[in-house]
Amino acid sequence: MSKKNISPKNSLLYILLLLLLILTFSTSSQTVSAVEALESLNSIETGVFTSGELAYVSNGKDLGSETYELTKKESGEIVLTSNGVVTPPIPIPFVKPKIKFDQEITVGADFSPKSLRLNYNGPLGIGSDKIRATVRDGRIDAVLGGDNKQADLRATYSFFLGTVSSQALTSLILVSNNGLEEITEIRTGGTGPQSGDKDRLKVKLRLLRKEIQQLTVEENSQQVERYVLNDPETGVDKVIITTGGTFIAYLRVGGENPFYVYRTDLLGKDYEF
Repeated sequence: MSKKNISPKNSLLYILLLLLLILTFSTSSQTVSAVEALESLNSIETGVFTSGELAYVSNGKDLGSETYELTKKESGEIVLTSNGVVTPPIPIPFVKPKIKFDQEITVGADFSPKSLRLNYNGPLGIGSDKIRATVRDGRIDAVLGGDNKQADLRATYSFFLGTVSSQALTSLILVSNNGLEEITEIRTGGTGPQSGDKDRLKVKLRLLRKEIQQLTVEENSQQVERYVLNDPETGVDKVIITTGGTFIAYLRVGGENPFYVYRTDLLGKDYEF
Protein backbone atom coordinates (compact mmCIF):
# COMPACT_ATOMS: atom_id res chain seq x y z
CA MET A 1 0.00 0.00 0.00
CA SER A 2 1.38 3.37 -0.95
CA LYS A 3 1.74 5.96 1.81
CA LYS A 4 1.25 9.68 1.41
CA ASN A 5 3.92 12.06 2.69
CA ILE A 6 2.53 14.33 5.40
CA SER A 7 3.25 18.00 4.81
CA PRO A 8 4.68 20.15 7.63
CA LYS A 9 1.54 22.31 7.71
CA ASN A 10 -0.54 19.45 9.10
CA SER A 11 -0.90 19.33 12.86
CA LEU A 12 0.25 16.59 15.23
CA LEU A 13 -3.42 15.67 15.67
CA TYR A 14 -3.75 15.01 11.95
CA ILE A 15 -0.62 12.81 12.00
CA LEU A 16 -2.02 10.75 14.87
CA LEU A 17 -5.38 10.38 13.11
CA LEU A 18 -3.73 9.25 9.89
CA LEU A 19 -1.60 6.68 11.75
CA LEU A 20 -4.73 5.40 13.49
CA LEU A 21 -6.51 5.05 10.15
CA ILE A 22 -3.61 3.10 8.61
CA LEU A 23 -3.43 0.75 11.60
CA THR A 24 -7.19 0.22 11.55
CA PHE A 25 -7.25 -0.42 7.80
CA SER A 26 -4.40 -2.94 8.05
CA THR A 27 -5.33 -4.99 11.11
CA SER A 28 -8.90 -4.47 12.32
CA SER A 29 -11.72 -6.86 11.48
CA GLN A 30 -14.44 -4.53 12.79
CA THR A 31 -15.95 -1.44 11.23
CA VAL A 32 -15.97 1.84 13.15
CA SER A 33 -19.46 2.70 14.40
CA ALA A 34 -21.25 5.90 13.43
CA VAL A 35 -21.08 7.08 17.04
CA GLU A 36 -17.33 6.52 17.19
CA ALA A 37 -16.83 8.31 13.86
CA LEU A 38 -18.82 11.35 15.01
CA GLU A 39 -17.13 11.45 18.42
CA SER A 40 -13.74 11.45 16.68
CA LEU A 41 -14.83 14.29 14.39
CA ASN A 42 -16.33 16.33 17.23
CA SER A 43 -13.13 15.96 19.26
CA ILE A 44 -11.00 17.46 16.49
CA GLU A 45 -9.98 21.05 16.93
CA THR A 46 -9.78 23.47 14.03
CA GLY A 47 -7.54 22.74 11.07
CA VAL A 48 -6.97 20.03 8.47
CA PHE A 49 -8.12 16.65 9.77
CA THR A 50 -7.82 14.42 6.72
CA SER A 51 -6.61 14.38 3.12
CA GLY A 52 -6.65 11.97 0.22
CA GLU A 53 -5.41 11.19 -3.27
CA LEU A 54 -7.84 9.87 -5.89
CA ALA A 55 -7.55 8.06 -9.22
CA TYR A 56 -10.34 8.13 -11.85
CA VAL A 57 -10.79 4.98 -13.97
CA SER A 58 -13.27 4.16 -16.77
CA ASN A 59 -13.24 0.97 -18.86
CA GLY A 60 -9.76 0.18 -17.60
CA LYS A 61 -8.38 3.56 -18.67
CA ASP A 62 -6.97 6.27 -16.45
CA LEU A 63 -9.19 9.37 -16.61
CA GLY A 64 -7.36 11.58 -14.14
CA SER A 65 -6.47 12.27 -10.53
CA GLU A 66 -7.45 14.51 -7.64
CA THR A 67 -6.13 15.48 -4.20
CA TYR A 68 -8.26 16.89 -1.41
CA GLU A 69 -8.27 18.09 2.19
CA LEU A 70 -11.00 18.43 4.81
CA THR A 71 -10.66 21.32 7.26
CA LYS A 72 -12.72 22.03 10.36
CA LYS A 73 -13.35 25.73 11.12
CA GLU A 74 -13.90 27.34 14.50
CA SER A 75 -17.59 27.68 13.64
CA GLY A 76 -17.84 23.90 13.28
CA GLU A 77 -18.24 24.17 9.52
CA ILE A 78 -16.23 21.79 7.35
CA VAL A 79 -14.49 22.93 4.18
CA LEU A 80 -13.38 20.59 1.42
CA THR A 81 -10.69 21.90 -0.94
CA SER A 82 -9.41 19.92 -3.90
CA ASN A 83 -7.63 20.16 -7.22
CA GLY A 84 -6.83 17.78 -10.02
CA VAL A 85 -6.95 16.99 -13.71
CA VAL A 86 -9.35 14.86 -15.76
CA THR A 87 -9.46 13.72 -19.39
CA PRO A 88 -13.10 13.39 -20.51
CA PRO A 89 -13.85 10.26 -22.61
CA ILE A 90 -14.49 12.21 -25.82
CA PRO A 91 -15.17 9.78 -28.73
CA ILE A 92 -12.98 11.74 -31.17
CA PRO A 93 -9.62 10.30 -32.31
CA PHE A 94 -6.53 12.18 -31.06
CA VAL A 95 -8.63 14.62 -28.99
CA LYS A 96 -7.71 14.07 -25.34
CA PRO A 97 -7.90 17.43 -23.57
CA LYS A 98 -6.61 17.48 -20.01
CA ILE A 99 -8.88 19.71 -17.97
CA LYS A 100 -7.59 21.05 -14.67
CA PHE A 101 -9.96 21.89 -11.85
CA ASP A 102 -10.03 23.33 -8.35
CA GLN A 103 -12.90 23.21 -5.90
CA GLU A 104 -14.10 24.43 -2.51
CA ILE A 105 -17.21 23.13 -0.73
CA THR A 106 -18.44 24.37 2.64
CA VAL A 107 -20.94 22.45 4.77
CA GLY A 108 -22.38 23.14 8.19
CA ALA A 109 -21.50 21.33 11.39
CA ASP A 110 -24.45 19.03 10.57
CA PHE A 111 -23.03 18.46 7.04
CA SER A 112 -25.80 20.52 5.39
CA PRO A 113 -24.57 22.11 2.12
CA LYS A 114 -23.68 25.82 2.27
CA SER A 115 -21.64 26.78 -0.79
CA LEU A 116 -19.67 25.38 -3.71
CA ARG A 117 -17.05 26.95 -5.96
CA LEU A 118 -15.70 24.84 -8.83
CA ASN A 119 -13.45 25.98 -11.69
CA TYR A 120 -12.59 23.94 -14.79
CA ASN A 121 -9.70 25.14 -16.98
CA GLY A 122 -9.11 23.36 -20.28
CA PRO A 123 -6.65 23.97 -23.13
CA LEU A 124 -7.80 26.76 -25.45
CA GLY A 125 -10.90 27.05 -23.29
CA ILE A 126 -12.11 23.50 -24.07
CA GLY A 127 -14.15 22.31 -21.10
CA SER A 128 -13.57 25.51 -19.14
CA ASP A 129 -16.32 26.60 -16.76
CA LYS A 130 -16.93 28.45 -13.49
CA ILE A 131 -19.58 26.87 -11.29
CA ARG A 132 -21.03 28.53 -8.21
CA ALA A 133 -23.79 27.37 -5.89
CA THR A 134 -25.23 28.30 -2.51
CA VAL A 135 -28.00 26.97 -0.30
CA ARG A 136 -29.80 29.48 1.89
CA ASP A 137 -33.21 29.28 3.59
CA GLY A 138 -34.19 26.12 1.75
CA ARG A 139 -33.29 27.42 -1.71
CA ILE A 140 -30.53 26.50 -4.15
CA ASP A 141 -29.01 29.25 -6.29
CA ALA A 142 -26.50 28.07 -8.87
CA VAL A 143 -24.57 29.23 -11.91
CA LEU A 144 -23.96 26.27 -14.22
CA GLY A 145 -22.50 26.68 -17.68
CA GLY A 146 -23.19 30.40 -17.51
CA ASP A 147 -26.87 29.84 -16.74
CA ASN A 148 -28.56 30.85 -13.50
CA LYS A 149 -30.64 28.10 -11.92
CA GLN A 150 -32.76 27.98 -8.79
CA ALA A 151 -34.67 25.27 -6.98
CA ASP A 152 -36.35 24.75 -3.64
CA LEU A 153 -34.61 22.31 -1.31
CA ARG A 154 -36.81 20.63 1.27
CA ALA A 155 -34.77 17.47 1.72
CA THR A 156 -33.67 16.33 5.17
CA TYR A 157 -30.32 15.17 3.77
CA SER A 158 -28.55 16.66 0.75
CA PHE A 159 -25.08 17.20 -0.69
CA PHE A 160 -23.29 19.03 -3.49
CA LEU A 161 -22.15 16.75 -6.29
CA GLY A 162 -18.93 18.46 -7.23
CA THR A 163 -15.91 16.44 -8.26
CA VAL A 164 -15.67 12.96 -6.74
CA SER A 165 -13.82 14.21 -3.66
CA SER A 166 -17.21 15.65 -2.63
CA GLN A 167 -18.15 12.06 -1.75
CA ALA A 168 -15.82 12.36 1.25
CA LEU A 169 -18.48 14.68 2.69
CA THR A 170 -21.33 12.38 1.58
CA SER A 171 -19.62 9.53 3.46
CA LEU A 172 -19.89 11.52 6.68
CA ILE A 173 -23.62 12.08 6.10
CA LEU A 174 -24.26 8.39 5.43
CA VAL A 175 -22.33 7.04 8.40
CA SER A 176 -23.86 9.53 10.83
CA ASN A 177 -27.50 8.87 9.85
CA ASN A 178 -28.35 5.21 10.19
CA GLY A 179 -32.04 5.78 9.42
CA LEU A 180 -31.40 7.61 6.15
CA GLU A 181 -33.56 6.32 3.28
CA GLU A 182 -33.26 9.15 0.75
CA ILE A 183 -30.71 11.86 0.04
CA THR A 184 -30.83 14.69 -2.50
CA GLU A 185 -27.89 15.14 -4.83
CA ILE A 186 -27.40 18.77 -5.92
CA ARG A 187 -25.83 18.41 -9.36
CA THR A 188 -23.16 21.06 -9.59
CA GLY A 189 -20.56 19.95 -12.08
CA GLY A 190 -19.35 16.45 -11.24
CA THR A 191 -16.34 14.98 -13.03
CA GLY A 192 -16.44 11.66 -14.81
CA PRO A 193 -18.77 10.52 -17.60
CA GLN A 194 -22.38 11.29 -16.71
CA SER A 195 -23.87 8.64 -19.04
CA GLY A 196 -26.56 10.85 -20.51
CA ASP A 197 -28.14 12.05 -17.26
CA LYS A 198 -30.72 14.75 -17.83
CA ASP A 199 -29.97 18.32 -16.90
CA ARG A 200 -31.43 18.16 -13.40
CA LEU A 201 -30.32 20.45 -10.60
CA LYS A 202 -31.73 18.11 -7.97
CA VAL A 203 -31.66 14.32 -8.01
CA LYS A 204 -33.40 12.34 -5.27
CA LEU A 205 -31.42 9.18 -4.58
CA ARG A 206 -32.74 6.17 -2.68
CA LEU A 207 -30.53 4.17 -0.34
CA LEU A 208 -31.13 0.67 -1.69
CA ARG A 209 -28.94 -1.07 0.84
CA LYS A 210 -25.97 -0.85 3.14
CA GLU A 211 -23.60 -3.81 2.97
CA ILE A 212 -20.59 -4.91 4.97
CA GLN A 213 -17.82 -6.21 2.74
CA GLN A 214 -14.25 -7.37 2.99
CA LEU A 215 -11.70 -5.22 1.15
CA THR A 216 -8.28 -6.79 0.65
CA VAL A 217 -5.14 -4.70 0.21
CA GLU A 218 -1.76 -6.43 0.03
CA GLU A 219 -3.14 -9.54 1.75
CA ASN A 220 -4.65 -7.48 4.59
CA SER A 221 -8.43 -7.68 4.91
CA GLN A 222 -10.63 -4.92 6.32
CA GLN A 223 -14.38 -4.69 6.78
CA VAL A 224 -15.87 -1.67 5.00
CA GLU A 225 -19.36 -0.23 4.54
CA ARG A 226 -20.77 -0.20 1.00
CA TYR A 227 -23.68 2.22 0.48
CA VAL A 228 -25.68 1.67 -2.71
CA LEU A 229 -27.62 4.78 -3.79
CA ASN A 230 -29.99 4.55 -6.75
CA ASP A 231 -31.33 7.18 -9.14
CA PRO A 232 -34.85 5.87 -9.92
CA GLU A 233 -35.14 7.91 -13.11
CA THR A 234 -32.01 6.57 -14.81
CA GLY A 235 -31.54 3.28 -12.95
CA VAL A 236 -27.91 4.19 -12.24
CA ASP A 237 -26.43 2.96 -8.96
CA LYS A 238 -23.92 5.17 -7.16
CA VAL A 239 -21.85 3.21 -4.67
CA ILE A 240 -19.84 4.80 -1.86
CA ILE A 241 -17.33 2.68 0.06
CA THR A 242 -16.23 3.98 3.44
CA THR A 243 -14.92 2.82 6.80
CA GLY A 244 -16.21 4.74 9.80
CA GLY A 245 -16.88 7.80 7.64
CA THR A 246 -13.47 7.71 5.94
CA PHE A 247 -14.07 7.81 2.17
CA ILE A 248 -12.38 4.98 0.24
CA ALA A 249 -14.01 4.69 -3.19
CA TYR A 250 -16.91 5.68 -5.43
CA LEU A 251 -18.38 3.51 -8.17
CA ARG A 252 -20.93 4.59 -10.77
CA VAL A 253 -22.63 1.39 -11.95
CA GLY A 254 -24.86 1.26 -15.01
CA GLY A 255 -25.46 3.74 -17.80
CA GLU A 256 -23.35 4.05 -20.90
CA ASN A 257 -20.05 4.91 -19.22
CA PRO A 258 -19.59 3.38 -15.77
CA PHE A 259 -16.49 4.48 -13.88
CA TYR A 260 -14.91 4.33 -10.47
CA VAL A 261 -12.68 6.51 -8.31
CA TYR A 262 -10.58 5.29 -5.40
CA ARG A 263 -8.06 6.41 -2.77
CA THR A 264 -4.59 5.62 -4.08
CA ASP A 265 -3.05 6.72 -0.77
CA LEU A 266 -4.99 3.89 0.94
CA LEU A 267 -5.38 1.22 -1.74
CA GLY A 268 -2.22 1.83 -3.73
CA LYS A 269 -1.97 2.39 -7.46
CA ASP A 270 -3.64 0.14 -10.06
CA TYR A 271 -6.30 -1.14 -7.67
CA GLU A 272 -9.27 -2.64 -9.52
CA PHE A 273 -12.96 -2.86 -8.62
